[in-house]
Amino acid sequence: MSLNTIATFVCLAISGVNVAAARELTEHSSSQQTLHFAQAAGRTLDVRTIEGVITVEAYDGHDVEILVNKSISAETQDDLRAAEREVILDTSDDATAMRAIVRYPDQPACGDRSDHRHQWSELRYDVRYDFTIRVPRDTRLELCTINEGHIVVKGTQGDFLFRTVNGRITMTDVAGSGEATTVNGRVTASFVSAPRAPSLFKTVNGDVILTMPDSLAADLRMKTFNGGLYTDFDVQTLPSVALVKTERRDGMFVYRSTGFTRVRAGGGGPELTLDTLNGDVRVLKRSN
Repeated sequence: MSLNTIATFVCLAISGVNVAAARELTEHSSSQQTLHFAQAAGRTLDVRTIEGVITVEAYDGHDVEILVNKSISAETQDDLRAAEREVILDTSDDATAMRAIVRYPDQPACGDRSDHRHQWSELRYDVRYDFTIRVPRDTRLELCTINEGHIVVKGTQGDFLFRTVNGRITMTDVAGSGEATTVNGRVTASFVSAPRAPSLFKTVNGDVILTMPDSLAADLRMKTFNGGLYTDFDVQTLPSVALVKTERRDGMFVYRSTGFTRVRAGGGGPELTLDTLNGDVRVLKRSN
């Protein structure tokens, strides 16, 4: 996730909190959908919301089963009705790559770039979508949420791209490679088989904890500012990354390092990056 993307997410998160605080009327509803992949190979599901929890569990079926719990908060009945009309869940069906994206009128969806001309504080309502989803095990997942945005995934084996701001990311008994990033929350991931490609696990405020099989063979790239670096694997220290020249000052070049500690587990392999500012970084062995 780029710094610009994070900044956009944070702006949206702050605006959303301010808007929700003044709401007096609420309305709740639930709905279910079943989406059908067009083919078994190369399946991707893209789920995005501005506010709400996304929970995904793998199963041995072929379809995507989605339960949506929707909550609307507003100041007047007219504003409640406006929210029902204007905020929609955009879904696709019978495709290789399918989506379930919450869209606001004239506003960027979660993860979209923003030119900052949109003012979320002008909205007269607040809409929350909580997703509970079942997917085929090998589905590639792209999940994005912002406010109260926990992401919880269990049993999937496909690659992943998980992004949130105010929420934790919890991955249990997963496989695959990808990125899991948040700002305010812990990132924990338990793998049944280690990522096959370079992967990133990152937060600002929270711990980053990976649990891996005994057979882990990877290069670990770890960083924290306020916290410690821990692993119960036997590792070999790798040379530090070369210093990066940044500027010339008073006739001298000023250099900085990336600040990462690099170690090798097993015979080495894909680079796994674990990055936090305020928290611990841990790479642990699975207990079974």
